Amino acid sequence: MAVRSPGTASPRDPQTATGEVDGVNLEEIREFAKAFKIRRLSLGLTQTQVGQALSATEGPAYSQSAICRFEKLDITPKSAQKIKPVLERWMAEAEARHRAGMQNLTEFIGSEPSKKRKRRTSFTPQALEILNAHFEKNTHPSGQEMTEIAEKLNYDREVVRVWFCNKRQALKNTIKRLKQHEPATAVPMEPLTDSLEENS
Repeated sequence: MAVRSPGTASPRDPQTATGEVDGVNLEEIREFAKAFKIRRLSLGLTQTQVGQALSATEGPAYSQSAICRFEKLDITPKSAQKIKPVLERWMAEAEARHRAGMQNLTEFIGSEPSKKRKRRTSFTPQALEILNAHFEKNTHPSGQEMTEIAEKLNYDREVVRVWFCNKRQALKNTIKRLKQHEPATAVPMEPLTDSLEENS
């Protein structure tokens, strides 16, 4: 994917043909973005780890999503030019610490602190009753419906989304277990239906 232009230069524009937009060398940015990703992966770092470490030192502008957009070059040339020296400086220090020992690198970037901080959400019996009622009506609520449920229960939308995902998976697992315990011999459909109704 090419570095996103602010719209002033078209692909046939002479400025773009020379590999520059707004005075920014696009080829240099492309090469750096490719090299940065390779260097990040060679250190065993995720975009989340880089984003968290940079956000702590450089501010929220250097989040995981910013790192992701930079590596995909889904970013304007001016923004890429601005973020490039910060990433270069940070990566150089990360590599130096890695050479000094993995412990030094872990201290520098932290070991996925968000995963340590996150706790399992405890749902109240009332909340579970409402969630289960919604699930019985619709196992795949829309984004808007999930937002409304989250606001009603005073939970994060992401928490509600994960609850529905887990609930669907649990239902699939239950159905799978039931199928595994069915008799291997073929049974005509009508008697099978009758016997299920009688047992329920």
